[in-house]
Amino acid sequence: MKKLLYLLPFIILICCNRQKSTMSKTPLSATTKPAAKQYDPDNDKQYTPQQLEAFLDSVGHLPTKPLADKVAFYADSVFKSQKQMDTIISPADMTILKHAIRKGVMAVSTARRIFRNKDIDSACNEKDIFLTYKPGLIPVVFYPFDKNKNDFNEYAICIGDPGHCPNAALYFFKGNKIIALQDGYNRFGTDDGHYKDTDGKTVFYRVQEFAEGSGVGWFNYFFYKYDGDKLIPVLNELQNGNVQGPLGTRVIWLESTILKTNPLTIKMVYSQFGMKDDATIPRESLIINDSTIVQYLWDEHTKTLQGQYAKSKISKARILSYYLEHNDFLFMNSYYSTLKAALRDKAKSKLILEYLNKVKNIYCGQQ
Repeated sequence: MKKLLYLLPFIILICCNRQKSTMSKTPLSATTKPAAKQYDPDNDKQYTPQQLEAFLDSVGHLPTKPLADKVAFYADSVFKSQKQMDTIISPADMTILKHAIRKGVMAVSTARRIFRNKDIDSACNEKDIFLTYKPGLIPVVFYPFDKNKNDFNEYAICIGDPGHCPNAALYFFKGNKIIALQDGYNRFGTDDGHYKDTDGKTVFYRVQEFAEGSGVGWFNYFFYKYDGDKLIPVLNELQNGNVQGPLGTRVIWLESTILKTNPLTIKMVYSQFGMKDDATIPRESLIINDSTIVQYLWDEHTKTLQGQYAKSKISKARILSYYLEHNDFLFMNSYYSTLKAALRDKAKSKLILEYLNKVKNIYCGQQ
């Protein structure tokens, strides 16, 4: 009820005809789920430039946080979905695991018993394209986080090869205790790493795939940190979001690269309405075409890595506009001043009006 009361003041009439002042029967709010309807140019209603600018103004004045929270929800839920554990491994079984780590393989039956996991897949016996173990064996991948990998203080063990086993299970250890379990599968290989944060604690990061195909891609960096005998999620940031050609309402691209880890520093290169390296795209179509560097500092109060976006050229809301979600409202809202200025530019206004007309048709339907 409190959330509803919070949202009521933000309900606005963004799908109405402003000239006639008629109210839509289903007004949209900042958290209204975008319609699943696809854009149909053959059934397109052409709105006037005045109606389209009024539409942009309506969305541009929505509160940003509810829009951003809705777009972020799915990826954040995956990010925080790791299973917390508190399982002690006996000295005898630790000896077995250390032997398996050295060999790179262990018996499926033994893995199921030690990890108490009946879902460990006996079919996951492929190590790489050159090595497939005989049935009954499963690859073991070791991730040491200590300077001396033989310390076995903070480390992870993946049961099943991450690049070949869809049921790979990634276990995080503190000494002889399992403290967390994550899905270990990564079809693109081991795009992960670790480092010591400014407070000396271990941070582990990996790349999570959400979508990949011809002309689309969505990957996030997931960062987790050792906090005593817990592994806590501390940062979820976009690694690559892109939609090309006619697959979306606009052509987008954002790619992040880790420059250094102490403190964590990421470079982002991004564009909207065109790919900067595509020679077929007119330069004026690149409404947004920039790069920036974001530094992330540890906040002990929230126990998260906080992006210093105010010191960069991009905000968190703008980063979320590169997700492959229904995020046109968030894009219009977070880039409102940029789009508003583009409407005053003869070289760009036609493109922006076409985009706004498309979005209004998709989200508002035929009025």
